[in-house]
Amino acid sequence: MARVSAFVTMLVFSVLFAGTAVAQTGTPPPGPSLNPQQNQSLTDDARQRVIIGVIVVVLFAIVWYGRRVRKKRQKSS
Repeated sequence: MARVSAFVTMLVFSVLFAGTAVAQTGTPPPGPSLNPQQNQSLTDDARQRVIIGVIVVVLFAIVWYGRRVRKKRQKSS
């Protein structure tokens, strides 16, 4: 009976300590990133600039077209 309880005790301890040892040595410590992620604020800033540029071009086209139509109406009357 003593041998069985000693075997079970050794088995339990080996499973408990082996599980923690594998978990600690299984994952390497994080090192420096060779491919760093891009800064999200820079991409958001560039996107906003493109949107603002498109809006400016569309508004400029509306103003240009409106003045052109107004000039043609003034000449015809």
